[in-house]
Amino acid sequence: MALFQPTQAHEWRATAAQFLALVLLGLGVELLRGVAADGLDGSFNFVGLPRALWFVPLILLAGYLVSLREAAPSLILAIAVLFCAVSLPYDIAFGALDIAIARGWVGDDLVQGDWPTWAWYALYALWVIALCVGLLRLTRPTRLRAVGHVATLLSVVILPLWAIPSGSLWQGQQDDGEPDDTDSRALSREDVFYAQPALLAQELQSLEPQRPGIEDLYFVGVAGDGSEDVFMKELRVVSDLFRDRFDADGRSVMLVNNPATVRELPIATATALDHALARVGRTIDPEEDVVFLYITSHGSEDHRLAMQFWPLQLRDLRPGMIKRMLDEAGIKWRVIAISACYSGGFIEPLKDDSTLIITAADSDHTSFGCGTDSDLTYFGKAYFDHALRGTWSFVEAFEQARREIEGREKAQALTPSNPQMFAGQQILHKLDSLRNRLRLANGVIEARAPASPASGAALRAPCARAWPGCVASPRAAASPAAESPTAPGTP
Repeated sequence: MALFQPTQAHEWRATAAQFLALVLLGLGVELLRGVAADGLDGSFNFVGLPRALWFVPLILLAGYLVSLREAAPSLILAIAVLFCAVSLPYDIAFGALDIAIARGWVGDDLVQGDWPTWAWYALYALWVIALCVGLLRLTRPTRLRAVGHVATLLSVVILPLWAIPSGSLWQGQQDDGEPDDTDSRALSREDVFYAQPALLAQELQSLEPQRPGIEDLYFVGVAGDGSEDVFMKELRVVSDLFRDRFDADGRSVMLVNNPATVRELPIATATALDHALARVGRTIDPEEDVVFLYITSHGSEDHRLAMQFWPLQLRDLRPGMIKRMLDEAGIKWRVIAISACYSGGFIEPLKDDSTLIITAADSDHTSFGCGTDSDLTYFGKAYFDHALRGTWSFVEAFEQARREIEGREKAQALTPSNPQMFAGQQILHKLDSLRNRLRLANGVIEARAPASPASGAALRAPCARAWPGCVASPRAAASPAAESPTAPGTP
């Protein structure tokens, strides 16, 4: 039935022994998957056992409800055996995919796009369809009852299992013997929880003071959703880029929601971001220095950025909250980049003459590239990992990244995300001066002079139609790649 082979109802002779054997076999497959993915250096996780078995009462309940409609009590056990038998080959396939991902045998670099995630969804869809087909072949119901049976299976079994996945039966160990912090319970440990204020204080106290006469760039990064590693991974790449290329070493703050970082970095909350920006505001020279705020997370249609880290109940970030934090911190020169769906909705509330705002999507569309197995979002890869490695201009990098994202989305037949940019009149002059300093510091002698106020009209020339309100940058004599001594070899 798992492979949609024809099976007659009379061929089923379900017994309790079959059900027990299939349940134990499924647990064995899950245990072997954990060992293969995490290695032998671990132990059996008894805490995960109830969650690994909680499908049992769900499928028995679904079988009972179906048996009532069919007036056939024997269907309770038959449906339970059917569920386990059909699920077993898919469990093996899911386990093989998980092991391949954990071992680094598959990934985004092999095929354009996040194909392991799509493979997982395809397997999940086939599993659900196989269960529904098997149930209907087993019961041979009327059309109306068939709808009821499928609805029962989906609502009583499939949706709960989707919302609360089964627990892992194998607990990996850290090299130092400490409990593994890469699971969803990491923050609930007492020592980790109470260490958070000290981690935030340490992160903020490590900020180096601004240098008089030098336009310093301070970086504040936020990875908001702890349920997916992509946001943590992306923030690490971006933070390293700003430390190495934009002279922000010692002037960077990272706030991350992820189980893997709870012992080394402060978590990302609205309160932590407020404290971080306030500390940066007290550290900088507000007339001289620039602050780059980067937020990567899930975004909603009502323009909120997810701050999620189970089991905490965190406030999502709204445009007005971010503006208040920046204003109260006294940060004048602002570059705000947001990688999230519907992030274009943050532009209007945050824009002013001393602010550059870049978003991964407009206010009505989703962006792409997040997911369990992704290393970078489409926006993060195009803007930070590609474009900004060849230029010190945040504006020119956006133009390059927009074209790359547009081409990638078109190749995959995705609805365009329409990345957006807004640049105030004054921030362009400040960023041009900052870029000149960075170019000179990196040995690029042919630095351009900052644009004069008289050239403001040229700076506000219309951009491509896809970005309402954005600002076109002046064209340099050299290409963006020519700004960096190592740019020709940069991807």
